[in-house]
Amino acid sequence: MDMLEKTSRRLSLHMPGGQGKGPFGSIDPYLLDTTETAYSDDLYAPQSGIAEAQRLAARSAGAAHTLMLTGGSTAGMHAMLLYAAKRGQKVILPRNVHISAVHLCATAGLEPVFVPVSYTASGRPYTTFRHYERVMAENPDAKAVLVLNPDYYGTLAPVAAVAQLAHARGMLVLCDEAHGAVFNWYHTEKGALSQGADLVIQSAHKTLPALTAGAWLHASGRVDAQLLRKRLRMVQTSSPSFITMLSLDDARAWMDENGAAAGQVLEEALTAFRLEAAQLGYTDGQQLLPPGVETDPLRLVLDAPQGGFRLMAQLEALGIDPELCDAAGVGCILSLMDGADRLSRLLEALRQIPAVCGSEGGSLPLPPPIPPRRMPVSEAAFAETEAVPVRQAAGRISAGQVGLYPPGVAALVAGEEITPQIIEWLTAMPTQHLFGLEENGWLTCVKEGV
Repeated sequence: MDMLEKTSRRLSLHMPGGQGKGPFGSIDPYLLDTTETAYSDDLYAPQSGIAEAQRLAARSAGAAHTLMLTGGSTAGMHAMLLYAAKRGQKVILPRNVHISAVHLCATAGLEPVFVPVSYTASGRPYTTFRHYERVMAENPDAKAVLVLNPDYYGTLAPVAAVAQLAHARGMLVLCDEAHGAVFNWYHTEKGALSQGADLVIQSAHKTLPALTAGAWLHASGRVDAQLLRKRLRMVQTSSPSFITMLSLDDARAWMDENGAAAGQVLEEALTAFRLEAAQLGYTDGQQLLPPGVETDPLRLVLDAPQGGFRLMAQLEALGIDPELCDAAGVGCILSLMDGADRLSRLLEALRQIPAVCGSEGGSLPLPPPIPPRRMPVSEAAFAETEAVPVRQAAGRISAGQVGLYPPGVAALVAGEEITPQIIEWLTAMPTQHLFGLEENGWLTCVKEGV
């Protein structure tokens, strides 16, 4: 309690989207906490309150069916991949896919085929239809293709073009829209369902006033809802939180009433904020994307001459916590309930922080090309392993995922060869921002000679 109360007194510019405010006031969670009884409902065989909440969520999202998730979008990611493919079958994933997708491929024996990403000058990833088109042509037997819409930086994917080609090839279209739940009510044309996706996960807790781990799994009319529910039951707890489900229904109800207007207020506030921040030396990082690549207008990416790592530390010292930082700047998630006020407080903090160039500014070297696969991910992830110093790992097989966060793109995935280019890149990275290394900074490799 002491820890959480201390944290709550800081200015949150990260998830959860409610950021300390219940959409319909405060409740006593202990009073309402329950489980499946004769008077409550069952998430996996809904008949009353849960069934109605899911029906209303589907209506708001434009889905044929919606399942509530209390295990976050990770549970939804696992369920939709299990629905889409069977052991040994291929699924096409963007290289900057959430790590939960790779974990499911490892445990379920699916074969991931990766779509490479492009990078901006500051090292932020984005995907193009050309890359998807090539990978789909090279893997016509793939059962599904996944798009990320939007990513952590608010960058959108070419969903409509991918969906049209994938459906023509008989592939299901899956979408990780964890950061895009607001598209159900605001800028609906940017949502994946409206662009032809078959299965879409949304982390309501990331951008809406819902409790952490509250999410939705939306399905189009082309999906067998009964089979999808069975797949979800395989990967999510049999005792889902009714409090989390309540917060999902509250978030949906609040957005039904206020979402469109709140989105417009926040977008206008962001436009004004970007102009004022630019005068202080802090620029809009989304402007660095190439023409034709769209972004979520409600996501704030702020670049700083002193670099994002330094700006993050300066903001944290003033009691402000952005969602993420990279070499170039910071990214912020803003509440639809009071985002304009939070922007005013952020601007006041920036006035106290000189935008002075420093050695921490700029960008980091881009990851090398995707290395060759030497072993199926399902074998490498469960093989006997040993830790190897990075500089001695050339030619070895990775037993896990390793990369820089942010942007969260895996330079190595289990089963891939550790190339000299990978080693050179890893040794040039700030170790504290790498994920997937052993505690001593070594690489986890498949043990040889076993």
